[in-house]
Amino acid sequence: ARQLDRPDMDPNLYQGNTIFRNQPSYKVFNKSFEHVDDSLYTFLNEVDPEVLRLELKEPSDVFTSFKCNTAPKDPRTNEVPRTSVCDHTTSRAEPRYSFPNPQGLFSELNLKQQAACMRVLLAWQQSATVAEDDFVVWHATEKKRGNEQQLVQKHIHDYEHTQREVLYVPMKRLVTIYGQLYELSSKKLMKKYANESYVTFSGLPQLSQCKSLNSQTVSIEEVELERVVGRIRMWPGLELRNDSVMRNLNVRLSRYSGKKLKDSPTLLRDEEKNQETQGVNVVVLPLDSLLMLITSGSYVDVPAEMFVDIGKPSSAGHKCIEFHTPFPARNCGWHTNNLVLKQAYEAYISQPGQAEWLNFEPKGATSQVSDFSNSEVKTSSINLQMNYLPLALDEFSSDIVDTSSNTALVSWCLRCKGNNGEEIRELQIFSTLSVAAMIDEHQPLGCHTIKMENKPDCGCEIMSKYELISAWLQLKLLQADIGHCTRISLRDFEPMLEEKLTLIALEQQLHDYYNTSMPQLMSNLYEFLQLLGTVPAGKFLLRYSPKYKDRFLLCQATKEATAQSFQLHQLLTESPPTDLNFLTQSSYLPISPTLCGRLHEELHLLPCAFPAKANGKAVKRRETALLRPEPTSRVLPRRQPVPKGKPPAQRENFRRICKTAQKRRARGRKIAAAKEEKMQLDKFMSL
Repeated sequence: ARQLDRPDMDPNLYQGNTIFRNQPSYKVFNKSFEHVDDSLYTFLNEVDPEVLRLELKEPSDVFTSFKCNTAPKDPRTNEVPRTSVCDHTTSRAEPRYSFPNPQGLFSELNLKQQAACMRVLLAWQQSATVAEDDFVVWHATEKKRGNEQQLVQKHIHDYEHTQREVLYVPMKRLVTIYGQLYELSSKKLMKKYANESYVTFSGLPQLSQCKSLNSQTVSIEEVELERVVGRIRMWPGLELRNDSVMRNLNVRLSRYSGKKLKDSPTLLRDEEKNQETQGVNVVVLPLDSLLMLITSGSYVDVPAEMFVDIGKPSSAGHKCIEFHTPFPARNCGWHTNNLVLKQAYEAYISQPGQAEWLNFEPKGATSQVSDFSNSEVKTSSINLQMNYLPLALDEFSSDIVDTSSNTALVSWCLRCKGNNGEEIRELQIFSTLSVAAMIDEHQPLGCHTIKMENKPDCGCEIMSKYELISAWLQLKLLQADIGHCTRISLRDFEPMLEEKLTLIALEQQLHDYYNTSMPQLMSNLYEFLQLLGTVPAGKFLLRYSPKYKDRFLLCQATKEATAQSFQLHQLLTESPPTDLNFLTQSSYLPISPTLCGRLHEELHLLPCAFPAKANGKAVKRRETALLRPEPTSRVLPRRQPVPKGKPPAQRENFRRICKTAQKRRARGRKIAAAKEEKMQLDKFMSL
């Protein structure tokens, strides 16, 4: 009582003696000596950095001097190789890929059901007849497969998000090689174009923003192959899986990818341009330039600049717009990796004895090229009298034959029609592209695309929008029925799948995966070219900048440099190409549920499905528990009492009505939970 009378001590705020204030809890001191956070344990186990350095040095010396008698040695140096590209000592029948499944999840389909669905997909890939029993199983398991595909897509998306840096480690050497190719292309452009200053002249909307006010239909008509110059490979029709081409390229990639490509010859003469402009507007649009107009802004590793020449109107009032080849992309990614491998593959195939070729003369004559491997050997550039010195495998050799190339000129008409089918106007377009191969002397192969598989342990990815549109345009312009896509693993350059491409399949994939319609794209292209035709005559630089995502910048050369201008050579050399922007972006390609590659055949795994149990039984997966919001405080309605004064029949009827209402409410809650689960899974499918 005497303490409570003190004015400086409030019983509500009294905290004890001051010596015990601001001290940690007794639990901090109540620890054993073996606890890692104990001060005595830390002091006793503290390691001196100098002692640690000496301790680590001794094992390192031991392991560097260690020799393994059982390890395979290189016969040239009689030493154990540091790294191996391909190990032939192990059995080829063993699976080289494993599906990432650390949680140990299993499929809702048993082994027999997965095998039947696999046979259906393989029959569709090979254009074979599907067995009736397998198709019955395919149709019966459609709902289960659809639900499991969404779960697997989410599982693979999370796997790539966490393992992104590990998955793209093999991409480093492709980035280095592309940097060398970019440097060669930049030097060629700097020799061709002067170092002028450019300033923005005007802005043009991108193709996605070019929509006509009037309902109209634009179609590609009157496609004709005018002429082909160069050598075209005869299509062997054999799969690369049984070939050692990619294994050789895996070792000698930089050797073959460093070959300089020849400049494409000019196939469209000025007299032909002037003659065509007398009746209609003419557009010279190479395939790469057309792809840049359509896909700019979709990916970071696609070209973003090209020169455009707008001619003066002819006597009939028509113009000629000529697009030049785009500048190389300044960022690395999926498409630059494919470009490096494709260029190395073309250089390797061009070597003597690798393929048969058809030579197309400028006047239209066709002749078959003889095999240089059987002809007389030319004088080698190597001095045979000098001392032998082994060279690195990837070192440049002057004895590599130049890459065989060709250029085809295709004329086509972009025709616009109104609602009633009447023709409004048209554009005459000339496009240049290369022919991948010839099936026979008169039928070209639509395209041959090489696609790198970034997640070979997960399956075959869908093609990007750029790849799909490129394949569609090549098939359309060459009037071919079929194309080819070779899928190669990024990790070890092993062929994963040989895929056939058709126009219908490509259009379906564009619609399903990217919500893109090619007739709508052609309509947008027509509106863009009409708008570009209103620009005054001159030479311009058309470029895309991420700052202005919905428009192109039309730049013009200026005599005096200003604060807003930039120099052409500085634009090409200001920063070397890297994969930093690609790795930091959330770019993702889902796994295709209809393509069975090497992974699925080796593991007997259905695409976009978890592994089946070894005992053959299916797994009944429970519904995913969804996070529900916390219930708000509300007054629950009182249950209506059963009237006791009524007859038994009326009381039974009242109970039945209440039971029916209760079931209806429970069914509504289940439907709402299923919709919420589907919405969350769709978020991952739309990435």
